[in-house]
Amino acid sequence: MMAWSAQEPGAVPKKGEIHLKKSPATVRRRYILAALLAVACTGPQGGPGSDSTADWASKIENQLLPLVVLDGEELPGWTLSERMEHYGVPGVSVAIVENGEVVWSHAWGVADTETGAPVTVETLFQAASISKPVAALAALSLVEDGRILLDAPVNDYLTTWTVPENSFTADSAVTLRGLLTHSAGTTVWGFPGYRKDEPFSPDRVLASNAQVLDGEGNTDTVRVYKIPGTSMRYSGGGYTVMEQTLEDITGRSFSELLAERVLQPAGMTLSTFEQPLPESRWNEASRGHLADGSEVEGEWHSYPEQAAAGLWTTPTDLARVTLHLLDILDEDVTDGVLSREMLLQMLTPNHEGEEAFSNWGLGFGLMEQDGHAAFGHGGANKGFRASWSVLRDLELGYVIMTNGDRGGGLATEIARAIASVRDWPILAPETRSRVVLDASEMEELTGEYDLVGAPEFVIDFRAGDNGTLEVIVPGQGTMVFYATSRDEWFDLSDGDVMVIERDEQGNVVGAVNDGTTRLVKR
Repeated sequence: MMAWSAQEPGAVPKKGEIHLKKSPATVRRRYILAALLAVACTGPQGGPGSDSTADWASKIENQLLPLVVLDGEELPGWTLSERMEHYGVPGVSVAIVENGEVVWSHAWGVADTETGAPVTVETLFQAASISKPVAALAALSLVEDGRILLDAPVNDYLTTWTVPENSFTADSAVTLRGLLTHSAGTTVWGFPGYRKDEPFSPDRVLASNAQVLDGEGNTDTVRVYKIPGTSMRYSGGGYTVMEQTLEDITGRSFSELLAERVLQPAGMTLSTFEQPLPESRWNEASRGHLADGSEVEGEWHSYPEQAAAGLWTTPTDLARVTLHLLDILDEDVTDGVLSREMLLQMLTPNHEGEEAFSNWGLGFGLMEQDGHAAFGHGGANKGFRASWSVLRDLELGYVIMTNGDRGGGLATEIARAIASVRDWPILAPETRSRVVLDASEMEELTGEYDLVGAPEFVIDFRAGDNGTLEVIVPGQGTMVFYATSRDEWFDLSDGDVMVIERDEQGNVVGAVNDGTTRLVKR
């Protein structure tokens, strides 16, 4: 289930947004048919077209798995084409790392629903917030070169623009460590980008960093709103401060700096931080698509906030940097983008106390998957969703990139299919029991609900088949919930729990989804 929001998607992973624009039926039919065709793949045993890789594709695309299965019932065995249609995602590209190799990459569907151009393993996708840890590698390489200190005030290095001082910075400065760990106290969580076909102003294609930071672009000003280092708040704005710091230190453009210090050494041969994407490469890029499968107006958005959201890449290129980092950790590489000591610091929680701190290293999100330490990041730009995860001890990893606003849910289902097919000891669906309510109890729940903060969006609750509750969200289709009790429901696809709210008389007055999104019954 998605945490419904009326906001524009930005550079930070979100579970979903509401969109009202409808796509023509012909567009939907075209990409659904195209999704049945695996248009390009590589593999460890014979390369494109080998029996081995064809078998992998067939198995993965025919057993997408939910996060939750019902006790006593068989796995649903969703197909990739069904779930691409469900999520309104026209195209997907995947790469898998095992045993020190990029063992397989594969693509399905189309890059452009208007032309029917297929996705291949070389198709560029927007990495969105996955840009952040890649950018952090360059920043930490400058730390190792002695060009900047992790814990020194970044204002000591900024020349083009400086962080405005206020009462919050009086005794605690904004530092590179704080910016990389989202604990510098900076505002602006993400960025909506700018339409590819519309210049920012008569004399500029895109806003400059200084314009973005001073709120002269299309977001608020980036300022310090709490004492740096005291708590964690996700901040794409902070990464834009970091971007400007790196440019001021080196005198180089950010895209050139990243190409030199990260992309080229790590073998990311197709990737670029150039914004806007050069016209000579447009034919390599996927278009973005909204929640209903229609194309983003202008094909995609451009992001001057390169460190936060500007990387164009492929799953295979991100798999290559995955191998590079694992080789550094294994001491197989001694002249990599970072030393082993610095990479270990990057992959260590950099704060104690607040629980959220433990989930962040210097750029990477840190997590545990079924008892195995992992690092990675997700990404969400307008019309694109992506997921990158690396299991350090198992030396496994996957990258999944999609060209749809609802691709995050699809990516998690593909990841579980990969883990099942490759017999990885992670991501197995969990089992939950359910109850079936009687007709009168179901009748209490049905009706129209308003989304708090965006009452113009009307969400319908209806009784579904076999005791399910169907939740119809404009632009996102129908979500199916199962009951664990009269007032607690869950979504099989992602495990989100929805709690029904009642007044003192026991009447249904609303619902809260995933602990964050509140609905009020009309």
